[in-house]
Amino acid sequence: MNQSAKEEQWENLYVFAKHLADANKSFDEIERQLKCKTDDPMMIAEMLTQIKKVRHAVKTKNGVVKLGFGAMFLLLGFIITVFNFHANQSFTMVMYSFTTIGLILLFWGLYDIIG
Repeated sequence: MNQSAKEEQWENLYVFAKHLADANKSFDEIERQLKCKTDDPMMIAEMLTQIKKVRHAVKTKNGVVKLGFGAMFLLLGFIITVFNFHANQSFTMVMYSFTTIGLILLFWGLYDIIG
């Protein structure tokens, strides 16, 4: 097989595998489907590695965004709580709600990044 035909096959298989990954198929399922299309184990391994990197990059980006929003909720809750405390106003609702939302977003973002 010449180089351009091999590159075209790789690209077609990558699009197919990416479509399966976007449909939240497991990597075992993707590997099984790719083995039905080609018998080149190096190409399959390379493709799975590439798809894992892309999926991890997307999850990391989403996790960082969630971390940012969580930190923003925590900071905003802290600021509002401090102002309400010094003004002798009730601050429990703001303190608990903003802290809860902020912590949930922080842990969700960490889960996306790590896990």
